[in-house]
Formats: sequence, C-alpha cells, structure tokens
Amino acid sequence: MTLEFILALALALGACGILWFQGTAAGLRAETDERLLSLTQSLAGSTRGQQSATLLADLCTQVETGLPLVGEDSRIAVLDLRGACLCASSPTDGEFSGTLEDPGENPPEAEVRFFTRIRPGAADLRGIDYPLLEGSAFLGVIRVTVSQAPTERILARLKTRLMVTGGLALVLMTALSLLINRRRMEPLTALAEKMDQITAENLAEQRLPEREDRSEPGELVRSYNALLTRLDAAMRRARQFSADAAHELRTPLTVLRGETEVALRWTRDPEEFRSTLESNLEEIDRMGRIIEDLLLLAKSEAGELPMEKSQVNLNDLLRDLYQQGKVLGENKGIAVTLDLPETEVVQVMGDELRLHQMGLNLVTNGIKYTPTGGSVRLKLECEGDQAVIAVSDTGHGMAPEHLSRIFDRFYRIDKNREQESGAGLGLSIVKWIVDAHEGRITVTSQPNEGSEFKVFLPRIFPDQPRDTAS
Repeated sequence: MTLEFILALALALGACGILWFQGTAAGLRAETDERLLSLTQSLAGSTRGQQSATLLADLCTQVETGLPLVGEDSRIAVLDLRGACLCASSPTDGEFSGTLEDPGENPPEAEVRFFTRIRPGAADLRGIDYPLLEGSAFLGVIRVTVSQAPTERILARLKTRLMVTGGLALVLMTALSLLINRRRMEPLTALAEKMDQITAENLAEQRLPEREDRSEPGELVRSYNALLTRLDAAMRRARQFSADAAHELRTPLTVLRGETEVALRWTRDPEEFRSTLESNLEEIDRMGRIIEDLLLLAKSEAGELPMEKSQVNLNDLLRDLYQQGKVLGENKGIAVTLDLPETEVVQVMGDELRLHQMGLNLVTNGIKYTPTGGSVRLKLECEGDQAVIAVSDTGHGMAPEHLSRIFDRFYRIDKNREQESGAGLGLSIVKWIVDAHEGRITVTSQPNEGSEFKVFLPRIFPDQPRDTAS
C-alpha cells in the first residue's frame, strides 16, 4: 500500500513539476520576446519619417555607437534585403549573417519574426527580425539577439529546487505513510493471526474487540465477527443435524435388530415370522422416508432441484388437497373442510408438484396433531397482490417458545410421541418450498386451541407477464 501510494505521489509531483517548469520557461521566453519587440520598435520608430537614403545610415549610426542593451552577449544588426549585414554593434562578430532556419541563404522577410539559435558550448540566443518600412517599401530588418544565459540559470535553479523539494516530499510522505499504515494495519494483523488459529472447535473463541469508529479496518473487524457468528451457528446446526439424523435412524435400526434377533432365537410359527417381517418393513419404510427427505433438503441447498415454474391455479390445487385430506381425516375421525373464493380464480407462478407437496405436508401435519373428533380447515384468500393459503386445525397447539423453531430440521415438540410426530422434517421442506417461490410462511398457535399456518405467495393476474424460468 505504501509503495503504491508513493508511486502515485511521485507521478503527481513529477507531472506538477514538469507543468510548472514548462510554464515558467514559457513565461520567461514571452518576457524576452516582449523586451525584444519593444526594443526593435523603439529603434524603428526613431527613424520614422526619414528618407530611405538617410534612414539606414542613421540607424547604423545608432547601432555602431553602442546602443546599451541589458544582458550579456546582446547584439544589434541591420540587414539589407539580401540579408547582408550593413552594420552591427559588433561588426566583426559574424553572428548576423543569417537566420536560425537557413543562415546566410534566405533573405529577410517583411514581417516580425522570432527565432532561437542553438550554440554548442554556450547559451542559446533568442532573436527577432523586425522589418524596416518606408511607406509600403521594404528596406531591410533590424535583428536583435540576446543571450538566454540568465533564463537558463533561472530554469536550472528551478529544476534543482523542484527535484530537491520533490525528493524531500517523497521521503517525508514515505515515512508518514509507513507510520500511518502500520497503525491502520494493526487490526488486520490481529485479524490474520486470529484467522490462522480458527478451527471448527474454537469458532466462538476467535472474536476480535470491535472499535467505535467507522473506519475500514473497524468495518472489517465487525464483518469478521459477524462471519464467525454465522459460521458458528452453521457448525452448531450441522452438528445438531448429524446427531438428530443418527438418532432418527438408530431407533428403527434398533427395532429391526431386536425383532430380528427375537425371531431368529424364539419364533417357530410362520405367522410370528410374518408379523416380524411386517414390523421390519414398517421400520424400513420409515427409514426410507427419512433418507428421502434428507436427500431432498440436501439437494435443495446445493441448488440441484430447480423449480419448473408455470402458471398454477390455486383453486384447483386446494381442491385436490381437500380430497386427499378428506381421505386421511376419515381414518382418524377428523373433518376436513375447504373454503374457496366464490368467483375469483387465484393464480401464481410456481412448481405445481412442489406446491402440492407443501400443502399436503401442512394438511398431514394438521391431521396428525388433531385428536379424534377435531377438524382441519383449508382456506384460500387474497390480500392485495398476495395469494394466501391457510391451513388451520383444532389440535394440540404449541407454546410460544416453540414457534420460532418448528421449521428446524428434526425439531419436535413432544419427544415422547416419536411414532406420531415422525422425523420432524416435514415443516423444513415446507419452509424450503415457500422460500423457493419467494413467499413467506407464518404460524399462530395456542396450547390446546389448535394452530394456523398461512403461506403468502406472489399472485399473478391475467394481464401480468409470466416468467416461466426456473
């Protein structure tokens, strides 16, 4: 992080230094050009109104008498139309025989022209050709050059200062960045050490103290602690799930083993063998249902059971559930009733097979926990854009402390009624199906007064676009 910051700072300082240096150089050149133009205009203006015969002679007189100029290596020359030097402040110098572009060959032009002459081993010269005019007649030019040595010294000092101050700024910022980052990285270092110590057994012990500020390290520590909390809860559920699954499968296996051993040792009558085999088959069926439900939930969590959604008529779905529930309830003396909207057809987008499984689990659950002579009611209604399937019974009911856990796997309220209550996976499957349809499920219950489950599903209307993707 420090290296990236310093590299970025170096690039920024370098770009600013280059822009500053170039801007200063351009400003100094503009000042030089302005001074040259002012000087040549002054010289040309001093001869204004004179005849051509005396104009160049008077101008040369001024040049040869040594017109004072500011700066070393300053020169003034007067050139004729062919570019020949008529006179100069240093006539024997030979510096004024041509221009930068093509010295000594191109004749002067009747326009103001600035140029720079490169001199190996010496400071460059900056010059101007200023035309001499008599009316519209072009007589020659005044050429003035000044040395760029003062400008070059200023730019050299500026470059040195920029490099020194830039280097000091980088060193200072590097030290400050290392100090600040070291403080900022302390929580991350502690976090890395904690992460190295994490195992499945000590998730609850690896929390870091949370800070009051809202800085990035503080947010990361809070996210880390929240992650450990979720992992710890997931590990506890996994352990509980494994223990419950082992317990549920151990019970029928124990029964199978005991009945089989008794039959092998003592049974001689074929009817007794038959009775033993029928009991064993019931236990095998029970284990098979548990294993199928576990596989269903495992595949659903792994995303291997995509929903094949289509338009589902809930009126027809509940009629089918009513017919099945009615048959199941007759065997126990329980009345099953159905309440549907009189004229309205309620439709949802969903997997009809899974929705039927969800409803049948709720109806079976109501019948299972309702004593003989009770009733189970199926009802379909609408609340805004939600279709509501309600399954209520007059059964044993549940205490409030159980309501938040009844959708957990293998959770049973009465542990002693194992044969009646099943494996405790039915409501877990119901919850998964509801979540897969982007719905929600609620339950209200009172001990000895019965329970009511309500499933809320997004409703579709005839003019609403239908998405059949799974």
